[in-house]
Amino acid sequence: MTVTDKIAALRRAMLESQLDAYIVPSTDPHQSEYPAPRWAAREWTSGFTGSSGTLVVTLHEARLWTDSRYFIQAETELAGSGISIMPERVPNAVSIEDWLGSTLLAGQNVGADGRVISVNTARRMRDALAKKDLHLLLDDDLFQRIWLARPAVPSRPVFEHAAAFSGETWQVRLTRMTEWVRGKDLGYYVVTALDEIAWLLNLRGSDIDFNPLCVAYLVVGSGGDHALFAAPRPGFTAWTEAPPAGHQLEVYDYDKISSYLRRINALDADVGLDAATCSARLYLHAGEDRAETIPSPIPGWKAIKNEVALDHLRQTMRHDAVALLRLFRWLPGAVAEGVDEDGVARHLTSLRAEQPHYVSDSFNAIVGYGGNGAIVHYHAPAIGSATLEATGILLLDSGGQYLSGTTDITRTVALGPTTGEMRRDFTLVLQGHIDLAMARFPRGTSGAQLDILARQPLWQVHQDYGHGTGHGVGFFLNVHEGPASISQQPKSPNTQYPLEPGMVLSNEPGFYRTGAYGLRVENLVAVVPAAVEGWLEFETLTLFPIDQSLIVREMLTAQQLDWLNAYHSRVLAEVGPLLEGDELAWLEVACRAL
Repeated sequence: MTVTDKIAALRRAMLESQLDAYIVPSTDPHQSEYPAPRWAAREWTSGFTGSSGTLVVTLHEARLWTDSRYFIQAETELAGSGISIMPERVPNAVSIEDWLGSTLLAGQNVGADGRVISVNTARRMRDALAKKDLHLLLDDDLFQRIWLARPAVPSRPVFEHAAAFSGETWQVRLTRMTEWVRGKDLGYYVVTALDEIAWLLNLRGSDIDFNPLCVAYLVVGSGGDHALFAAPRPGFTAWTEAPPAGHQLEVYDYDKISSYLRRINALDADVGLDAATCSARLYLHAGEDRAETIPSPIPGWKAIKNEVALDHLRQTMRHDAVALLRLFRWLPGAVAEGVDEDGVARHLTSLRAEQPHYVSDSFNAIVGYGGNGAIVHYHAPAIGSATLEATGILLLDSGGQYLSGTTDITRTVALGPTTGEMRRDFTLVLQGHIDLAMARFPRGTSGAQLDILARQPLWQVHQDYGHGTGHGVGFFLNVHEGPASISQQPKSPNTQYPLEPGMVLSNEPGFYRTGAYGLRVENLVAVVPAAVEGWLEFETLTLFPIDQSLIVREMLTAQQLDWLNAYHSRVLAEVGPLLEGDELAWLEVACRAL
């Protein structure tokens, strides 16, 4: 079926259900950033592969809302589909609800699958649509009728993430959660976010590519009676046979969660759930007239890595640097032989796979040569990706999932001659990166307050970038996690969340000239106590050289230059012992004082 065929089939299903518009989000029943293939309905229908976007189909029009990271990609992927792009997070953006209000007639029906719409989103949309005299109906999953080859709920094997890596047993974590539920005077709490379940139980799987997760629900009982709901697969005996004293963990089929919650509701038990991650449909089964919406404590706990985990992550960064070093030593010869972007990504994966404790990549590597580097979340196609040449700039954003931590690093490198404009733009980005890396700030500071440090050099020449400066990073978990981030979005709860010691975030300012090149410098940083009581600072965790051929030395302040030279000295000291011969010589040159 073509995109046109799929939209026509969706419209027929809409008519059968008496719906005048249908909303297709990017999410799954757990509000995951990257859903398993079963819930990739928006991508299946539209052909747009970006991680963020919402498709809205009426009986006569189709539109897709997405943000600036994907504008160029969306234009390419939606060409000829009849789907128009609607920008989000830009001045004067038109919301989905406002557009529907101007498109539909009063009294008409807007549908969506309540299984993949969160409670918060459903409440917001219902209220906004009601002001337009439109009705939101969340009963129908229309794709059950039209997506005939729809993938099943995933059921790949699971395994326990050892406390030797995580620094804490799952029994201790589950006991802590049980005590929290009891302290809230609840009988049960429903944990729906997949990374929260994974962290709480030290449970890992591979149901979603690049994210070591198991698709499941977890109900935590204040009396120690807990239930895990997942498709049958090997591995769950590690949890059912070793619960903490006074606890019991039962495993049920994934689709039994609804009946389990209805039974609890019938017993008049007090149930809590997180309205940001629980679906509207599940909330209905839990008893929306009495279930309490209480934010989960797990994101805050999960964000603060203990010293065992941080020490593992520091060592992982050294090994991750070895893989990158071998890639960049290989690259000149590969360029001479005609390697393409996809070939670079595949070779880097093979090099990371040689490192200790490697499990998978942490996301699809962004290998953008020339103008492709200006597409913020570009993914090189396996067939037809750009061939690299010995000129211009390559942007490489990649990462690995290791039992010992999650990595995410971006390096922008010159493949040959570059222009003065390229070097100037790169140095502005680097200045912002360094200024944020050097920040010291009082406890209670949020990412929204720090974001300007990374943008200020670009702002001085009336330039900017259209994405956040930093996101939280999990420990052998999602490469993007909350509850904290560094961004200029003042209304985002994540950017308002105070930074705390033990958090790991990215530092990744960038700059993009459409059709020409993209520039980004990304390291991961840990929030650590500063020398003065009550103050915090960043420890840069990522250990890999920054391409000095792109730096205009005269633009750097003395403080910025000192930071850069100290960083390269540290990279050499910490990664050098893992190398010898020509590899060590390459690193010594790359880390020379500027």
